[in-house]
Amino acid sequence: MEKQVLKIGQISDTHIGDGASLVQDIDVCKNFLTAYNSPTMKDLDLLVISGDLADNATPGAYSYIADIIKDCKVPVCIIPGNHDNLEIMGKYFDLNGKIHNGKCYYRYDIDGRSIFFLDSADGTVSSEQLSWLEQETSKIDDEVLLFLHHPPCLCGHKFMDLRYSMKNIVEVQATLSKIKNLKHIFVGHYHSEMTVQLEDKTVYVTPSTQMQINPNISVFSLSSAAPAWRVIEWGENFMETRVYFSNTP
Repeated sequence: MEKQVLKIGQISDTHIGDGASLVQDIDVCKNFLTAYNSPTMKDLDLLVISGDLADNATPGAYSYIADIIKDCKVPVCIIPGNHDNLEIMGKYFDLNGKIHNGKCYYRYDIDGRSIFFLDSADGTVSSEQLSWLEQETSKIDDEVLLFLHHPPCLCGHKFMDLRYSMKNIVEVQATLSKIKNLKHIFVGHYHSEMTVQLEDKTVYVTPSTQMQINPNISVFSLSSAAPAWRVIEWGENFMETRVYFSNTP
């Protein structure tokens, strides 16, 4: 029997400050709510928040997000980013069974399909996580999805590639290339919308709800303070995804 199409929402890089405070003069809470409450995010099967929930790892940021998503009608999968503190996050979100040796990585099964989440908060994906990913995906015949914070490749983003790219890209790519049932990888971190081909896999870089960074110059330049988010529809031999900005029709 053909599996149903899963609708997954991805929100990334919310960079919430201490509660409702502004961050760099941007109302990041309002931006987060714009994405979270968007009509495009209705009827989800799963919501993913893919790192940098907080701007500076303050408890108030995690408390704010936790209070919003407590009423979410679908499961929520969360991973940390480089601005997060996993120990503080664990006090506000249910990460039981998801933290191993100080890293938050796990497999989530939904409607007979498997989605994997890795922790790149320190700018690397640890060897332990890579071994685990290779072993776990080898147990699955069907296609799997992967979410992590950092792109596992350079993306042609002049500012982020130069300063904040993943530190062990070569090691990570060596593992990913072995996983033949992984075709689609979803990330954040770069505050831009980008799609990059990595051998037989496609890496989808999801923009931020906080702000977007100009990818065309090597110094920091704000290109927009409009929030953006991603919707993924994943079926059997089917993948369709679209990024929405708050000014998208």
